[in-house]
Amino acid sequence: MNSPELLTGFERCGRIPYWGKSWKFRKLKPVEILEAGVHAGLTELTRSDYGELAGEEVYGFGSDPGIDSKQYDQHTEVVHLACIADIVTSAIRRPAGDPWVPAPPVDHWKSGCYLSPQRNYLRRIVFVTSWSDDKHYSLCRSWESLAETCFHNLPMQLVVVHLGKHLNGKYHSYWSHGLRHPANKVLRFRKRNNTAEPFKESWIEVWREDYDDISTHDWLQGMLADGVLQDCLKRYDIPVPKEEARERIKALALKKLEMIRNTTELPDQQMSTCDWPAPCVFRTPCHAQQEPGPAYGFIRIS
Repeated sequence: MNSPELLTGFERCGRIPYWGKSWKFRKLKPVEILEAGVHAGLTELTRSDYGELAGEEVYGFGSDPGIDSKQYDQHTEVVHLACIADIVTSAIRRPAGDPWVPAPPVDHWKSGCYLSPQRNYLRRIVFVTSWSDDKHYSLCRSWESLAETCFHNLPMQLVVVHLGKHLNGKYHSYWSHGLRHPANKVLRFRKRNNTAEPFKESWIEVWREDYDDISTHDWLQGMLADGVLQDCLKRYDIPVPKEEARERIKALALKKLEMIRNTTELPDQQMSTCDWPAPCVFRTPCHAQQEPGPAYGFIRIS
């Protein structure tokens, strides 16, 4: 866990960073596999087909360590994620295609974000299934955003990727789903006159992973032409706080990290946060009053 993850977990329940320093769940959730694939594509230095590389990485993670999913056909789910990783990576790195750089540690702070190719601002990617003003402010004020800007003394570009609802092993959004004309094969996503009028029933429903003849470039161009790329990919700028606030936030972060490091006994449970805002990864062994281990699907962090 990097420093922002430790602090976020600590404020939710002391057991998360206590166990998170030593254990991790072996398999990856769908969004974690997607994040890992996109990370590989964004930081790729030599290959120009970085989108395809992102998809290949998703295939690899889907095989080992595997996907944490209740879907019967997990292979199909991994293929679906690989196609999304390809398109998302290609959209984010265009037009220049310069690789992103993982931000280095600074002042005892282990970062979880990126530096721009020019190293003049930070970048962070967030995958969401829904969006609201409350979520916007929450992300901007999180340790992952606010503390990163303070320790690096650089502004941040928060890149938000809207994936849509996750249902039956698929993300339902324009990244993965569209319509195709039955005759001329034109790919469309919505009416360009901004009306709610649906396409004719003769149009064919298209899932990205089922149509190899549609290139990533054509898919992105279709999203751009129909004005949906702007809905699925947004950027928010987070400035560096004023010096007094910046030093206060850094001091608070370092104080809490020191508390985490000095914790030698298992902290008390925080029962109200086991399932909110998302189920805790340590919930099952914690409720059984057991330490995470192979019996619960966990492996030690080397």
